[in-house]
Amino acid sequence: MPSSRRISRRSVLAVGSLTFSVLLLTACGGTDSGKSGAAGNPYGLIEPGTIKAATETGQPPFAYADASGKPVGFIIDVTDEAAKRLGLKVDYSSTTVTSSLAGLTANQYDLAASGLGVTAQRQKSVAFTKPLFWSTFAVLTTKDSKFSTFSDFSGRTVGVVTGSSQVPVVPARMPGAHSVAFPTANTAVSQLLNGNLDGFAVGGPDAEQFMAEHASLRLAASAPVDHPTAMAVPKNHQAFLDALDGQIAAMVQDGSYARLYRKYFHTAPQPQLLAVWPALARQFKDAG
Repeated sequence: MPSSRRISRRSVLAVGSLTFSVLLLTACGGTDSGKSGAAGNPYGLIEPGTIKAATETGQPPFAYADASGKPVGFIIDVTDEAAKRLGLKVDYSSTTVTSSLAGLTANQYDLAASGLGVTAQRQKSVAFTKPLFWSTFAVLTTKDSKFSTFSDFSGRTVGVVTGSSQVPVVPARMPGAHSVAFPTANTAVSQLLNGNLDGFAVGGPDAEQFMAEHASLRLAASAPVDHPTAMAVPKNHQAFLDALDGQIAAMVQDGSYARLYRKYFHTAPQPQLLAVWPALARQFKDAG
């Protein structure tokens, strides 16, 4: 047998042995790739150690921009505190509610840090944290109008934010009203002030904030909603979702959550939220 053929067989055996060794090392975590696995990124974040969060900064008091453009608000404070307790940083990106939810499913964000209504339609594509707030459905109008009930808006034009939980509520509660969608709440408010809308359907806390900012606005009508407000994560982020929920629960227990709630809201939590968090109910009861 020629020596060249013997060398070739030895080479094949050597390559096979090397391949087996590499596979064995990989399976045992013997390569650098193991460092970026579950041990280094237990929450499955896009970037280990950092929460990539999308937020809608036209949603006061949940999330809005300060004078420098930095995101602030109730949801932002809750997110920052939870991240701090988990030893994580937060990288915020300002976008619309629709884009933030789409970004979760496209693996662009780890978290949608806005005041999101937990609806059945949204639950098909994303997962939600435990309830953070229980809102109301409100309709703003101007002080020179005479609208005072939902039915008064029949045949009238009512603004909504694209992708918001108010979109399906308008035809259900305001039959005959014509909805016009806007990318942000600020744009809708501007159109209402300019006389291009008869009303603007929005969450109760947002309505209070806009009335505080614009003296010519008033509340025409409001009613409780049948769903909570929360933050959202991708459906495959169960470890991250559990970690967030755990820190929210801890904040409720130690009083941090109640402190942040009082910082941004002037009314007591709705009974539905207190039923979810009994400790929060006791804290607000003790405070009178």
